[in-house]
Amino acid sequence: MNPSRARAGLIIAAIAIGSAIAGAGIDRWVVTHSPRRPGRGGPASSMSPEASARRRAEMFERMTKDLSLTPAQRVGIDSIMQRTDSSLRIVRREMQPRLTAIFDSSRTQIAARLDSAQRVKFAQQRPPRRDRRP
Repeated sequence: MNPSRARAGLIIAAIAIGSAIAGAGIDRWVVTHSPRRPGRGGPASSMSPEASARRRAEMFERMTKDLSLTPAQRVGIDSIMQRTDSSLRIVRREMQPRLTAIFDSSRTQIAARLDSAQRVKFAQQRPPRRDRRP
């Protein structure tokens, strides 16, 4: 195979993979920043510890009922769920700055490809970021 063709193939593959990752990131950002629907929680990273505890308790009660857990199972599973929740909060706190930077970069790149009228509409579509709320 011709080296220049191989290089072109690699470049095209890298662009396709990068585009897929960017698309998934944008999709995830839209999903996590869309208005909450009644009866549904938003992203767990935006939940207060109290809301997270309520969500965990609801899941726990549903599991208890659906699986007919014994008291011993309840104690063990509750402990696992609390540790998991704590671990996830730590990971989210560590990752959030990187995720925010990726989404901000993506929005900047998208805005650069829009005309001025489209940029205005695009900016209006953007829900306020949590760290910018009063």
